[in-house]
Amino acid sequence: MNELIQEVFHQITDEPWMFMVEIVQFLLLILIIRLLLPRIVGTTLNERRKYITAEVEKADQADVAYAKTQQQAAALVTAARAEAQRTIEAARIAAQDKRRAGLEEVEQEANAILLQAKQAIETEQGRVASEASEQLITLITLVIHRFIEESLTEGERRAVTQKLILASLDEMDGTASR
Repeated sequence: MNELIQEVFHQITDEPWMFMVEIVQFLLLILIIRLLLPRIVGTTLNERRKYITAEVEKADQADVAYAKTQQQAAALVTAARAEAQRTIEAARIAAQDKRRAGLEEVEQEANAILLQAKQAIETEQGRVASEASEQLITLITLVIHRFIEESLTEGERRAVTQKLILASLDEMDGTASR
């Protein structure tokens, strides 16, 4: 390394003007690079910097928009779930109401059928009682008629018949006056 340094000093001392020219060239080169390079490359770099800054801002805005969209989507999903729950509950209530209404309707129909059956039973009982009464009266009448024919004479029959007619008329009068 010493040799190299001695060689450089040797050349500087042998040709000092040449060394001065090289220093001036070096300084001119630095000046040119310092003045022209920023103008040539600087505008491109500035444009590139502006482009990168604009793209970063767009990315930031996209991130913000994405976050807002996610929040809106989450809010919409929450609202949709709540609405679905309300709809399900309303449908459940409507179904229960329809079920109750159907049960009430069936119960009313069953009550109507029971009432009709009771009325039919009462009517049938009345008819059967009436028929039984008529048959009993007919039977009693036949038995009495035979008894009277066999045991009473014609005169006695007339006297009993008159008494029965008078008793029936008195009974009818008593029933009519009540």
